[in-house]
Amino acid sequence: DAMVQVFQNLLKNAAEAAGPAGGTIRLRTHFDASLRLRRADGSSGPVPVHVEVIDDGPGLPSAIADQIFEPFVSGRENGTGLGLALVSKIVTEHEGWVAVESMPGRTVFRVSLPLAPKAEGVT
Repeated sequence: DAMVQVFQNLLKNAAEAAGPAGGTIRLRTHFDASLRLRRADGSSGPVPVHVEVIDDGPGLPSAIADQIFEPFVSGRENGTGLGLALVSKIVTEHEGWVAVESMPGRTVFRVSLPLAPKAEGVT
């Protein structure tokens, strides 16, 4: 499933950020029905489901922080720069939004998603 790939990539990045010394990775979820996403076409929709992957690594290099979701942008020496680009693509395809806040000692990747439509016959 594509969403599994999203969280695998985010967790892998958080683990790699910790380095050999280790660190703490936290997952935080919450529901906020008031948040809406405005799309490029001017429409908007609710994105109430939020999942955050939080690590206590060194933070993103400031030189790439604004481009972190672009293909081939990586802060690691041997990184491909495809993992976060794929995360962004998948979340966007699910009509959601992904954002990052980073500083030394704390990086938060936040995925915001709409509720899944109800399947027919499900109450």
